[in-house]
Amino acid sequence: MMEKNMKTNLMAAVALVALVSAAGVAKADSADELQALKAQSAALKKQNAELEKRLAKIEKQQAKEQARFASLPAAAPASANSYMADLSSIKSTLLEGDGPLTWHGITVFGTFDTGISYATHGAPNSGGFYAGDILLQKFYNGAQWSMAPSGLSQTTLGVKGEEELMPGLAGVFYASTGINPQSGQLANAPGSQIANNGLPLGSQSMNIDGTRGGQAFNDQLYVGVSSKTFGELTFGRHKSFSNDLLAIYDPAGGAYDYSPIGYSGTPVAGLGETDLGRQDETLKYLVHFPIFYSGLDTHFGAMYKFANGNAGVGTAPTTFANNSCGGTIAAPLPCNLNNSGYQFDLGGKFAGFELDGVISHYNQALTYGTFGYGSTYTVPVSGVVLPTLGAQGLAGTVADITSFMIAGKYTWNQFKFYAGYANDRYSDPKDPQGFGANTGQGDYPVYAVNNAAFLYGNKIYQTEWIGVKYAFNSQTDFTVAYYHESQNNFTSPAQNLTCSLPHSTALTPITGASPRSGNCAGDENIVSAYVDYHFTKRFDAYGGFMYSAYNGGLAAGSIYTNNFAPTAGVRYTF
Repeated sequence: MMEKNMKTNLMAAVALVALVSAAGVAKADSADELQALKAQSAALKKQNAELEKRLAKIEKQQAKEQARFASLPAAAPASANSYMADLSSIKSTLLEGDGPLTWHGITVFGTFDTGISYATHGAPNSGGFYAGDILLQKFYNGAQWSMAPSGLSQTTLGVKGEEELMPGLAGVFYASTGINPQSGQLANAPGSQIANNGLPLGSQSMNIDGTRGGQAFNDQLYVGVSSKTFGELTFGRHKSFSNDLLAIYDPAGGAYDYSPIGYSGTPVAGLGETDLGRQDETLKYLVHFPIFYSGLDTHFGAMYKFANGNAGVGTAPTTFANNSCGGTIAAPLPCNLNNSGYQFDLGGKFAGFELDGVISHYNQALTYGTFGYGSTYTVPVSGVVLPTLGAQGLAGTVADITSFMIAGKYTWNQFKFYAGYANDRYSDPKDPQGFGANTGQGDYPVYAVNNAAFLYGNKIYQTEWIGVKYAFNSQTDFTVAYYHESQNNFTSPAQNLTCSLPHSTALTPITGASPRSGNCAGDENIVSAYVDYHFTKRFDAYGGFMYSAYNGGLAAGSIYTNNFAPTAGVRYTF
């Protein structure tokens, strides 16, 4: 508006000068006066032309700037909650209203989420593990009051950007990391396991394997190119498509306090092995396209993981074809690195319906585990036996994993209905790993590796879930969900004899010993419910509970078989 008024005033001045010049010419008594007036008129015309040129340049720059701001990415939402997810569509300039913190195409975003919880059977928090004692674990002991970190959303800090390279093509990058809000440490699940190596089960603090291993950017870190027509291609550290699926089709949006498949990351996001929920050295492609007519929005994605890390060395003679890399303690042999894999995603939405399917296969997937009380490991070559209390490495189980899953969502007025199914199949690895392998998150080495966990049959882990979210008003959401997880029987003949034995806790608080094999068939049932109230677009409070109960092989080695955990918390998003 200012430029437009300026241009109008200049044109009026030029017109006035022209009239005065004409009058001066009519009244001029000499040729000199006429010439002077003509010179003045020409100078003013030249000045006006230069001003018009400058204004045109300013208007062009302003139009380019407005177009750039219109294409800026929205601030990342803290979770897939129906209300908060809508914030991702807000586009604004720096410090302008409720928009993201964006400057020259760079957006800073983050979430701080914390609360308090009570668990009928729990364990103390740790500095590295980024969730509370909500979902039942083997080492949960007595009743526990504690802080509940990141109940609805992982506490996060990140930056992302987009820059136009040419019409229709932009360069993009994304970098974010998870933080434990109680300790300020970077989220580090395997680091929390290191801190509990060799401790009695009942003396342990929170520790579970996870995709965040204390890296500077333990969430995502990638760069690439993006086109509205041809899709987005990026390289670096990514969430898997199965992890992305949770944000859309889990009724709790993967919330740690109210979703077992968000809390553990193993059965869905991690395809049965939690480390696969986020992967380094990956190439990821996603494109949206209409089919038949514009009412059907369809997308396709593909991701490939390159082999990385090292597979360690074999230190024992081969007993089974895939039980070790060969060699001996005196003469270890190198293991073959082959921890590559792929995923494909296909989905779409139409008239309130959304549907996605993901198929995956990964080789040499490594699951970290702590060393038990009183355990030891043997160093290759020297053959020295060391205790595992305080060891800076972990135990590991290796598997080749094939998985498929399908999930859907339907929106009807104020309701959103969710359902999903995942099937993860584990088999012994074609290429085993050995002593010192470090293919897991955070590059922690493994000092004891099991390459024959599924020698007597493939493990099949299945997960089903249903749920509903109700928007009571523009500020309040209610969510109720049910999850069921199960595994088949993949025992040896001797282990199979233990499957009918009752659960016993006589030894588990110290050693984790169980009369029943963990390879027996078993189930887990989880129910959750919570309410989320938004005071503003950036600040909300929530409260609810999760109840989890195990039986069969899934309960083997656990001190208790159920847990009831009510929680409440607050979240701030920017």
